[in-house]
Amino acid sequence: MNDHELIINRLYKLLNDRDMSMNRLAKRSGVKQSTISSLIQRPTGVPKADTLRLLCEGLGISVQDFFDFPPYNQRPDGSSKKEEESKWEKLGNALTADEKERVRKILSDEI
Repeated sequence: MNDHELIINRLYKLLNDRDMSMNRLAKRSGVKQSTISSLIQRPTGVPKADTLRLLCEGLGISVQDFFDFPPYNQRPDGSSKKEEESKWEKLGNALTADEKERVRKILSDEI
């Protein structure tokens, strides 16, 4: 799948999740409906950053949230930030209170 297909599929998913029409998105974002339609219909069309930011505002999300799906949220090794955070959270949950305090001190240079 190319970038255009990934972005358009994401846009459709977000619209569907919010039960929002393209017309409503156009009104909420300030992006003309004809611009949104043109973006969708062009096989190689990828929105400019400012257009994408406005669309995200209309959807009530950040640009970062918009791109929070594979392959855009993956690192070169295939892992994602969420997976990394989950790994650290599990590790933190496995520590005793004394171990957590020691780590906190190390990280804050108190030792």
